[in-house]
Amino acid sequence: MANTTGTATKPDPDCCRQTGLIYPDGRKRCAKHATAEDKALTAELNQAARPILGSLHWPYGADVDIAARQRLVTWANKHKLRLAQSRCRQLHWLRTNRCTEDPCNRLGRWMDHLTHWQAYGGPALLLAQPYNIGTQAITQLGEIAATDEFTLQITADHWYGYDTIAVEIWRTDVHTAITSESHFS
Repeated sequence: MANTTGTATKPDPDCCRQTGLIYPDGRKRCAKHATAEDKALTAELNQAARPILGSLHWPYGADVDIAARQRLVTWANKHKLRLAQSRCRQLHWLRTNRCTEDPCNRLGRWMDHLTHWQAYGGPALLLAQPYNIGTQAITQLGEIAATDEFTLQITADHWYGYDTIAVEIWRTDVHTAITSESHFS
């Protein structure tokens, strides 16, 4: 029987669990069980994300969570950023726009949920969204912050959610340019 009320039909646990998106009400629904409102919101976010994602897919977290998609679009637009593709797990991508090490291992556990962001056509930001930062990470981040090359920010302004924090490592020149633009906008 068709659902014409706009409310979600009772989801089939298997299909929704395997292919569903988590909607802002906290429930996971697949395309078959999503409401008309769910589908409209998904389409709206996909459209809004085109300039941010380009040909890339939603990054981990936002790939299954509509609220994370909403936060990502708002966050990326605020910072004038586009998602970049790289498997680099260290700072050399910010320096050279490529990964120069093989294998490239992350600097530490704090580099969880790592995404790469670009602005002005080049590398701008490494965004890690860990659940916590340990003592070793604080030492590493302090060393990064002590350089003129990078600007480090630890903030709650991010998109992943789930009680994570944001560790932003910006190229200082790009951060300065974006910050200057924001003051004149």
